[in-house]
Amino acid sequence: GDTVNTASRMESSGYPGEINISEATYQEIKDFFVCEARGKIAAKNKGDIEMYFVKRIIPELSNDEGGQVPNQTFFQKLERLGS
Repeated sequence: GDTVNTASRMESSGYPGEINISEATYQEIKDFFVCEARGKIAAKNKGDIEMYFVKRIIPELSNDEGGQVPNQTFFQKLERLGS
């Protein structure tokens, strides 16, 4: 249905080696990850979709310089969301 079509448009609008996400997903993860706004991207039969690239874990939530490994604070913050 519509969700599958949107996912397909998101995938075809991405770049190799990048994680492309929608505005809705960005709103859910923005407190954990650094994202790069791409603006509104035209998606076939969907109109313009606000998209972002996920770049790394926020530095204060990461155990490594590259922002690939979450630290204990990351997991504590994530656990608080589930409560």
